[in-house]
Amino acid sequence: MPRISDERRAARRSQVLEAARACLQEHGLEAVSMEMIIARSGLSTGAVYGYFKGKDDIISAVVTEGTADLGAELLPVLADPAPLSPPELLGRVLRAVVAFGRRTQGVDRLLVSIHGWSHAQADPELKKVTAASYRRLRDAYTRAAARSQDAGNLDAGVAAQDVGQLLTSITLGFVAQRALTGSADVEAHVAALEAILTPPPTARSGQSGSERPRTVTRTGPGRG
Repeated sequence: MPRISDERRAARRSQVLEAARACLQEHGLEAVSMEMIIARSGLSTGAVYGYFKGKDDIISAVVTEGTADLGAELLPVLADPAPLSPPELLGRVLRAVVAFGRRTQGVDRLLVSIHGWSHAQADPELKKVTAASYRRLRDAYTRAAARSQDAGNLDAGVAAQDVGQLLTSITLGFVAQRALTGSADVEAHVAALEAILTPPPTARSGQSGSERPRTVTRTGPGRG
């Protein structure tokens, strides 16, 4: 029997993982079975078991590769030396998140990520790996916030680490909201953060602070 090339082995392994992602999206973490994944992959039972020990092994690989892939999308954006304001930076990151979610045709990788988060909690080693990945995201946000402060685009009175925590929470919350509700508007998040960070206009002549009208203006249609 001819030896399978490394490229062919990698392609078959990816085929199994793509099948697992589709099954996770359709059936959820608990309901997915090894039989479902094998049938969806189009490979033989022996071939699939030649790459993975079982369902948990496959799902762990889905989580590990998904976390790495998302990091590969986001970290270069955050490493951009341009001193962006927090809303500008958040917009770029969230657009990269949306692009990652749409990477695989027919599969919402953000929804799969939610299942992956759940699976990782039951595996101590996998939990460490994913936690380390999200700490790197937070650290990258912190460094970007510091650059923004140096350029005068962000109040130097707030700790860059605190901004990093906030923007990480918004990013992970965006992933969860988009996966669980089916929608989350990137531009709405950017506009809201911009409004929060922008000081309110000074009171009109003759008006007290309590008499100032409160309005929220949305510019342009929302885009996801």
